[in-house]
Amino acid sequence: MQKAVARWAGSKVQFEVTGKSGHKVTVDEPPSFGEDSGMRPTELLLGALGSCTGINAVLLLNKFKQPFKSLEVEVEGDQQDDWPHAFTEIRITFVIGWDGKHDKQLVESALDMACNKYCPVDATLTHGTQIKHKQKDA
Repeated sequence: MQKAVARWAGSKVQFEVTGKSGHKVTVDEPPSFGEDSGMRPTELLLGALGSCTGINAVLLLNKFKQPFKSLEVEVEGDQQDDWPHAFTEIRITFVIGWDGKHDKQLVESALDMACNKYCPVDATLTHGTQIKHKQKDA
């Protein structure tokens, strides 16, 4: 089981999120709600998708012996105008720098698998998941 804890920092809406691994990230909102001291939760969601598909892309491109020297994953999303501003469409673009001749078909296969077969973040977003909540006293 994975776990993350989002702990209110005591100032406006800033949170510190700590993962099961012990690594941390600061989350905040722009002025009027927050102090703009960290990434927005929606940016983290897009970043999680980009890094998850990117990790798989690197592993698969290496497995398929494709000579890439750089990889950037751009993730853009359109949101509803009204609350809760849910994403209505998310687009992933893999920007790949090559260090030699590559096989376009193998690359396309690797990227398809990176998104649609091996990424749990993509699977959660595209297949949906039931989210439950509860409350307990500290």
